[in-house]
Amino acid sequence: MRGTARLEVGDLGVSVAGRPLLHGVAFRVQPGQRVALLGASGSGKSLTALALLGLLGPQFDVRGALRVAGRELPWRQAPGRRPGMAAVFQDSQAALNPVVRLDRQLLPAVARRRRISAAAAAQVIEDLLREVGFEDPERVLRAHPSQLSGGQRQRVCLALAMAASPDLLVADEPTTALDMISQRHVVEALRRCTGPERSALLFITHDLAVAADLCDTVVVLERGRVVEAGPVQQVVRSPQAAFTVSLVAAARAGLRSAAAPPGAALPGAAPLGVAS
Repeated sequence: MRGTARLEVGDLGVSVAGRPLLHGVAFRVQPGQRVALLGASGSGKSLTALALLGLLGPQFDVRGALRVAGRELPWRQAPGRRPGMAAVFQDSQAALNPVVRLDRQLLPAVARRRRISAAAAAQVIEDLLREVGFEDPERVLRAHPSQLSGGQRQRVCLALAMAASPDLLVADEPTTALDMISQRHVVEALRRCTGPERSALLFITHDLAVAADLCDTVVVLERGRVVEAGPVQQVVRSPQAAFTVSLVAAARAGLRSAAAPPGAALPGAAPLGVAS
């Protein structure tokens, strides 16, 4: 892909109290690219995301190089002040105030972020809510977060993140706590909001099937190290690392046990029929 990389991570190392947690993690996200950072629990994928976003506490020692849209950034920076970056996290319930209506949370935030009037902010957020799949954004804005499902709250968080028009969206396990239908809605919302001519995406997940459905490139982490990286179809068709081989096998087994509909498949694999 042409143009300055949206994200460049070089030799990222993180340790705490002298104990190394990440070891020389390096990857790029190009303009319009959707990259999955894939790994099991404890592999270091969310730690990587927190480091990129400047959200690690002072007890962590962070080294390496970080560039966003060609600009070199320090690892120590005020939380939420990463230029060109926005994030969506796993726990949408914690991200929203449960006792305040959504319009009273979202509209001031959008007005401040874009430096526009309240009326203009209302139009922006309504358009963004439609883009992430809501047919009735006015009703959603009048609701409290507790009146929405987990998947709906996650899409609201995505709309708010996109209000910043980020060069790079970091989505840290945004589908993990959701049922399959809600998961599909969130994945489709991410697909609409990112990609060519839109924000690039760093999608952090343990689920290879979801990553393969959404992303074009995968970076596989195991115990704080990158063990494999490349186009999704190539990695699924011919995994090289033993850990990746196990991930591909588990994903295919999961699709079979879920009685996947005819035609469902991981990229590079033969279509899976309904399990007998």
